[in-house]
Amino acid sequence: MKRRTVLKLAGGGGMVGSSMVGGYLVVSDRGGACDSDASDHRWCYGVEGTLDEASQETVFVRERTAGVTRGNGGFFESGPTADGEIVALDAETGEIRWSYGEAVGMDSYTDLAVSDGVYFGYCTDDDCTDLTALELDGEERWTRDIDPGYHQPFVVDGVVYVANDVGPVRALGAATGETRWDYDLREGESSGGGIAAVTDVVYVELSSSVVALDRETGDPRWRYEPAGDQVLTGSTVADGVAYVVTFDQVAAVDQGDELWRREFEATEGRTEIQAIVSGRLFLLAESGRTEDGRREFRLDAIDLATGDRDWTTGPLEHSNPEYRPPVDVHDEAVYVSTDRLRALDAATGEERWSASLDGGPVQSANVVEESVGGDHAVFAHAGDRLASFSPDGEKTWEGSVSGAIRNYLVNESVFVATDEGIYALDRRDNP
Repeated sequence: MKRRTVLKLAGGGGMVGSSMVGGYLVVSDRGGACDSDASDHRWCYGVEGTLDEASQETVFVRERTAGVTRGNGGFFESGPTADGEIVALDAETGEIRWSYGEAVGMDSYTDLAVSDGVYFGYCTDDDCTDLTALELDGEERWTRDIDPGYHQPFVVDGVVYVANDVGPVRALGAATGETRWDYDLREGESSGGGIAAVTDVVYVELSSSVVALDRETGDPRWRYEPAGDQVLTGSTVADGVAYVVTFDQVAAVDQGDELWRREFEATEGRTEIQAIVSGRLFLLAESGRTEDGRREFRLDAIDLATGDRDWTTGPLEHSNPEYRPPVDVHDEAVYVSTDRLRALDAATGEERWSASLDGGPVQSANVVEESVGGDHAVFAHAGDRLASFSPDGEKTWEGSVSGAIRNYLVNESVFVATDEGIYALDRRDNP
């Protein structure tokens, strides 16, 4: 597993084994299908994977796990299309700067935390075995043989915070990996959601409570347990107040004390936190079923100060039964994806505009802050197509890739992970 390969080339030469297809560079063709001739593509890395970060002129990717893979029909042996590596790609050219490690069978890496280095855990199907820190050039800084949990590490001011699903929460020095403190939360429940936030305290979400630990010492400051033996579905923190959601209620908690609590109407499934903006907490609840069995949802806007519901949507449906309608927010706008992308007024819930995508039902809504002018764009995708819209609903960009989109990241370019490869698309106005 602890394997690093440096592949960055000097002098601007092409990558060995690379080729040009349709006017763009194919960096690797290990089974990938980089065969589109779209003019807005710059490069393609022909290996299936997940995008974690696009920063510091680098795109950080976790390749698909190599070897035995779980599918809808059970387990199957995958072809030689991936080595389960962590790969750093040059954002401009797609060239492989370095790769590290290998995940095989049912093993996997956690989501990467990228700051002054790259931090992640390595997990088997049973547990997580170690926590690793890499330099930004891929050199291994340190590895600790601890169980860091399945969640992405939190890295704040030179300290790495991790929590696993059986109790221990740890703080380690980012430079050395030395343990600063650890605290065992075992009290008959798992850590569930892991670390929810790090401010002056570390908020840890358990299966039926939230615990706040002192950031410097790890000592417990307070514990909040929702009334009525509730199971948590999520929590978030804003301005020192924790908002804790269960299947039946939401509460605002300050220093372990309830500021307010609101009971939900009957729901069919999980109620999940979407965002906090404009003095409101936005919750998406599964509210029922249609006559033909499709799930219905509603979006509630909850006043942060009082817990009152300012507004709620009518029934929201997504034609794909596997999808909860994706939601993202920015200032006074709430963007909701169903059969189309809808922009709602955050204060009233009234629809400002809506737009359809040629690829079918909308599968994402992601707000991107613009670097110039302090404005924003909202990106959405459907099938193999992506588009961006201005705050007033004007389509400003669109593109497509080969294969079903897994996830994407946006800065000056649009980086897209599909089930066939990783693409870099030029982001320019082409409505």
